[in-house]
Amino acid sequence: MPARTLQPFDPAAVAPWRLGEGRRGVLLLHGFAGTPPELRRLGEHLASRGWLCVAPALPGHATTPEDLRRHGWRDWTAAAMRELDNLCAACDSVVVAGQSMGGALALHLAANDFRVAAVASLATPLWFRGLLPRMLPVLQHLVRWHFPGSDVDLWDPSAVDELHSYGRRSVHAINELRDLLRQVRGELAQVRAPVLVMHGRRDRTADPACAAEIAARLVCSSAVELVYLPRSGHAVSVDIDRNLVNERVASWFEEHTTASAVHSAV
Repeated sequence: MPARTLQPFDPAAVAPWRLGEGRRGVLLLHGFAGTPPELRRLGEHLASRGWLCVAPALPGHATTPEDLRRHGWRDWTAAAMRELDNLCAACDSVVVAGQSMGGALALHLAANDFRVAAVASLATPLWFRGLLPRMLPVLQHLVRWHFPGSDVDLWDPSAVDELHSYGRRSVHAINELRDLLRQVRGELAQVRAPVLVMHGRRDRTADPACAAEIAARLVCSSAVELVYLPRSGHAVSVDIDRNLVNERVASWFEEHTTASAVHSAV
């Protein structure tokens, strides 16, 4: 399946998934107009190291573009919080990893809920490039759909087969994403959890400068690490550096959940 398709999704291909078992949980949040499979490789890696991994489909995603048009950023944050609640009920320690919009949601959860022990923010935007995004509040009432181009920034072209994304996106939903990013940008100083920030240098969707701004705004986080991936495009979880991403995220989560457990015991 192409990265962006106008054809209906195969429900089995884009379904939410759950892997692994144990008392350490990972919530994995996909990006805007994306689906849970984009984080499957990361989930498989974490599950192999003893983590219970849950990847939901956010409201309006993995269904139809019309469905996405009916939802907004408050729906996405509420759904992410429900998934966090469920995972916290089953686990002693919970961390969150998100890609693109999912990274913004992960940071939102950490800013508003101290149960989040650590975060991995992958290719997370804080703003959109150019002047057009500033017109979104008006454009959403004039233009119904945006059709993204077919250009893909992945170093590994075969990785596109692991991405399932809408070939048309509601301009209203894009404006909701803009509002979410503005909300999260203002919340970053509230984050106390350790945050790993990873971003592809070849990303043409989310400006790599967003990663440096995220790291700079995490002034109260207990630990921050910024990692740029020179070869990777936007979907770092499936691109050429995916194995490095898997290892760094796993190490980050293990280091900081162990540290949290020791601190709690003391």
